[in-house]
Amino acid sequence: MIYFLFPFIIQYPIINTLTIYWMFAFSGMTSYLEGGHMQVIIIFTMFILSIFTYPAHAGDEMGAKKAGAVSAAEEIIQMRSTLARNFIKPDMEITEETFKNVCGAVAKRVKEIMEKDGYKIRHASAKYRNSVNAATPEEISILETFDRNREIKGQWDIAETDGKKFQRYMKPIFVEDACLACHGPKDKRPQFIIDKYPEDRAFDFKTGDLRGMVEVIFPEN
Repeated sequence: MIYFLFPFIIQYPIINTLTIYWMFAFSGMTSYLEGGHMQVIIIFTMFILSIFTYPAHAGDEMGAKKAGAVSAAEEIIQMRSTLARNFIKPDMEITEETFKNVCGAVAKRVKEIMEKDGYKIRHASAKYRNSVNAATPEEISILETFDRNREIKGQWDIAETDGKKFQRYMKPIFVEDACLACHGPKDKRPQFIIDKYPEDRAFDFKTGDLRGMVEVIFPEN
């Protein structure tokens, strides 16, 4: 009888203890249970259930983390786009205050997501403004794939660092009209950009160019 009901017990673990108890009770083994063996049965049952249900729970957790990573990447890119359109108008002077309202606000939101959800979020570009965002050779290869295949909206892979594996979601960023106020012709960059980023390479873009990508990373286990 116990083998017949086992799939049911696993599917509904909340009632597994009562199920086990009443099977023994109806089998005339109440005295066996009262002899102190019920605790052993419960522990054994929960152990077996943990073996069968752990993969499902782990899969659910991984699915949730992946969904969160995709959502985070989309939010960051959309936020930058929306703020740039709202704060940057044609032929306006771009000041440090403008910069803070757009890129500064995005950076703040990125930090919030990382602290709250435990992701590592990175921006990578071959033509970077801040050298910390310089793309590695591997990242450049992925960027080239995004540039050649514009139908690819995002890509997953597994990255390895110091022997540890990480899930990584990457989403491309494309240049919009508002971006050209700071990323257009080299000689038209705001002076504070020139002063603040002496290694700047993020200029001479055109609308529709691949600007870089956002990466959202978290441990595989």
